[in-house]
Amino acid sequence: MDREQIFLFPGETLVDTIHDKGIRFDIVEREEAIWCGTLGHATNPTGEPDIPGLLAAYQALVPVEKRELLAPSWSGCISLDYWPGGSAPRGIMFMQQVATAQQVATAQQVATAQQVATAQQVATAQQDEQYNLYRTPASLYIRVHYDSAEVPQKLLGKEQCEVFELYGPIHEQAEKHGYEPISPVSVEFEYYSTLSCFAYCAVKRKAE
Repeated sequence: MDREQIFLFPGETLVDTIHDKGIRFDIVEREEAIWCGTLGHATNPTGEPDIPGLLAAYQALVPVEKRELLAPSWSGCISLDYWPGGSAPRGIMFMQQVATAQQVATAQQVATAQQVATAQQVATAQQDEQYNLYRTPASLYIRVHYDSAEVPQKLLGKEQCEVFELYGPIHEQAEKHGYEPISPVSVEFEYYSTLSCFAYCAVKRKAE
């Protein structure tokens, strides 16, 4: 596939592609992101968050508007500190992405610090208080597009899989090509539309 034909979300830049086992992995650079949804953490470093409860809470909030959505037809789930697993409790967030201050300011063609600050209020402070907000820093990510049965067949040896199961093959590619998970909190996320989905893992280049 031509690099120009590879789908990118707002705030993403394609850096490189990797082909392994007949599957394409994209290395993308993502700007700082703000996610709006329901966030929860485990009560200890080895436990799990209340994932069913978080999902139910997120679904109950569907009628509540999220302001300045960047990709309205896409939603997903962030996993925090799962890979390789650190001392902090694991976190899960069901979410959609909303615009940062700079993205709002750019869309509104404003330039001054005060205007950017006002734009930030629109993007974050004016989200409904029932929602949680979480920021992920600008980072490199390795992602795979789960758009057919070929992906789990070639990467996991089975007919279908949960999207989060693709984090393992992504981290294998990261290790093979000189990357490692970001720290101190690792970030992976699943991103869904009605037709397909992506699995993303935040990475950084290993120190020489």
